[in-house]
Amino acid sequence: MPDLNLVGYDAVLSWSATVADPANTAAGLAAIDNARDVNVTISVDKVDMSDRASRFKTYCPAMLEVEVTAEVTYNATTKAFIQKCIDRDVMTIAVLDSASGNGLYFTGQCFTADLNAPLADGMTINLAFAPAKQSGSGAGGAPVWA
Repeated sequence: MPDLNLVGYDAVLSWSATVADPANTAAGLAAIDNARDVNVTISVDKVDMSDRASRFKTYCPAMLEVEVTAEVTYNATTKAFIQKCIDRDVMTIAVLDSASGNGLYFTGQCFTADLNAPLADGMTINLAFAPAKQSGSGAGGAPVWA
């Protein structure tokens, strides 16, 4: 299965400091209204299942990889969110369609945070999120489409 890139004008990046299982039940989701270039990449790892019965390699699908990237402008409303990203805190991330409200939810962390401070415009930060492993009481859920 090829990479599936979901990019859209209507994508809304949302977050919550709380985590839940399933992830789409997390309380307090807040939209980041100045997030731009929100991308969701879902790719499937392949496992080599070849044997000597054929000279051609054969594969089967294995684990799914999910990554969300976006660019956010630093301001008073995004300050707490950006601080959570820099602190690498676990949070609920959602990328939703603005019209239907459907989309991807997962418990994750920010794994990349690149700050840009151009002279003319405000500071922006490029972020990349992926699901985070948690266990025990209060652990968040795996990625879900709801």
